[in-house]
Amino acid sequence: MLAVWVAIAAGGSGCGRVVMNQPVYRAGDAWEVTLRKLTDGPNQWSANPHSVLVPGRERRFIWAHITLHNNQPVARKFNFDRCGLDDGDSQVVPAKIDIDAIITDEVNREPELSPDETITRKLIFVYPENRSPTQLTCLPMVIPLPQF
Repeated sequence: MLAVWVAIAAGGSGCGRVVMNQPVYRAGDAWEVTLRKLTDGPNQWSANPHSVLVPGRERRFIWAHITLHNNQPVARKFNFDRCGLDDGDSQVVPAKIDIDAIITDEVNREPELSPDETITRKLIFVYPENRSPTQLTCLPMVIPLPQF
């Protein structure tokens, strides 16, 4: 049982298809965002061995591995609900914000970054199986995505 939980807790390290694995950098509003990797799956996430989140019927998880940097000389909050994958005329915001560490853990959706502070996160989106987003937006920054 522990081995199963460890495999699930690894979050983005198993059973996902890598869509992008080259950093894409964008800057705006004195923030810097780098999309380091984008994966289609894995289709489960767990912060503990007693519960596993799955995307639901005819849905999948898309994982965006990002780096966020505050360029201002003052502390500021960044709300990850500013980030989304397009789905037609609507935006899909992350279902979970993962700490992006050796273990999985959900973290604050609106962290405060000190001046010149950098953090990494995994944004986990629930997205329809039969469609492909064309861009990741973290307002005002936009990163085009390949068809997948």
